[in-house]
Amino acid sequence: MGRTGKGKRAMRNIRRTGANKKQSQEQPPQWVIDMNNDIKEGPICDSGKWWTVYRVPKNMRGIHRNAFLPKIISIGPFHYRDPGLRIMEQHKMRYLLRVLESRPQENGEQSRAGKAAIRLEDLAESIGGLEQKTRERYSEDILIESDEFVQMMIIDGCFVLELLRLYFKFDHEEDVEDPIFTTRWMLRTLQRDLLKLENQLPFFVLEKLYELIGSANDPPLVDLVLTFFDPLLPRKNIKGKLNPEEEFDHMLDVFRSTFLSSINERTPAAGWKQLECSANIPLVQERQLIHCVTELQEAGVGFKKRQDLDLLDVRFEDGVLKIPPLYIDDNTVPLFLNLVAYEQCDQDAKPFFTNFFMFFDSLINSHTDVEILHKNGIINHVLGSDKDVANLFNKLGREIIYDLDECYLSQQMKDVNDYCKKYYASKWHVWLTNLIRDYFSSPWAFLSLLAAIALLLLTTVQTYYTVYAYYSSPGSSP
Repeated sequence: MGRTGKGKRAMRNIRRTGANKKQSQEQPPQWVIDMNNDIKEGPICDSGKWWTVYRVPKNMRGIHRNAFLPKIISIGPFHYRDPGLRIMEQHKMRYLLRVLESRPQENGEQSRAGKAAIRLEDLAESIGGLEQKTRERYSEDILIESDEFVQMMIIDGCFVLELLRLYFKFDHEEDVEDPIFTTRWMLRTLQRDLLKLENQLPFFVLEKLYELIGSANDPPLVDLVLTFFDPLLPRKNIKGKLNPEEEFDHMLDVFRSTFLSSINERTPAAGWKQLECSANIPLVQERQLIHCVTELQEAGVGFKKRQDLDLLDVRFEDGVLKIPPLYIDDNTVPLFLNLVAYEQCDQDAKPFFTNFFMFFDSLINSHTDVEILHKNGIINHVLGSDKDVANLFNKLGREIIYDLDECYLSQQMKDVNDYCKKYYASKWHVWLTNLIRDYFSSPWAFLSLLAAIALLLLTTVQTYYTVYAYYSSPGSSP
């Protein structure tokens, strides 16, 4: 009985399985249905070509995690509604009210300035028309409902623009009675946060909002951006370093572009590819700096600080590496790392900062190299020790994806390598350098060498007179 019952149940299961297979042949699996629906919605495989705002790659976060995460404010969708960044939400709403009240409505139509009053409905309509274009600029799907997304862009964008306008007045010595400006730590922290790669709004969103809320007397938006961020790395005539016709991805891209004017003018686009046409460079090791600062100094390479060059403009002339001063502090480290992260993610951003810091990574192997550059005024830092600086560059060098074919410093590195080859080809040069390094590097080493030479001479003289006296005495045999 037991076996008969089991046999019947087995037959029923076989029939049921066969029926399911037959049904599955009529209707495809659910995952096939879902994918077909996605395909009908439109192509997504090429959506990445519009990305300009990215999540920082995980490998780079390990270099200096705090350099990429905002401290007090979230701008855009990546850190939206982060509980740790709620402190600035009330300030965002306060600035939105300032914007709406800057041109108060009179009879619902015009302001005193003769320009239409700012209405929240107009902002929502204009930014709503840019919603899809804005979403395409982010490297991740933004899982925020349409109305909430547009609201976020308006509130964040108006806050940024009003902050830039107030700072422009503050920079021109006008009184700004606002808690953000009277709280010492807040303004500088905002400057750092608003240059984080993950904390950006597409620049066309800011431009559209500025067109709607700005007045005829307001300076150009790019001028406001550069004035606001200039204290992080002060430079002369920063506005003159920018092409006004250029299109920018976001505020980080605007600030980055101010470093590139002189480099674009004098740098070959092909990098090592161009050099390979005129010289045989078969080894990867020969396509980057082979020697660190200490070894270059031994080979007779000099180091000189140049004040009149842009930060990225490195030159090698007459055996001297001429490098603009590099300041490493709490302001510049996050800035530099976010610039490198942007270049690592965006295919249209030429890797100028990536090349620059890989060049320094080749120069620096130890704290001694940092010490030499510091003595020559090239590196100035407040990180605690020269060893910390060396570790920062070396960690960055390990995590960066570096394309030698796109290096704008290719010619300079080839010239340095060729200069050192002539030195290391002669053993006399190496021996002389080792002698100078070991015995003439300090006064005490030099005095020790003199004492040793004097002792050797005295011992030689004493030995000579002893032998001479013995053979010249009357009783000595010939």
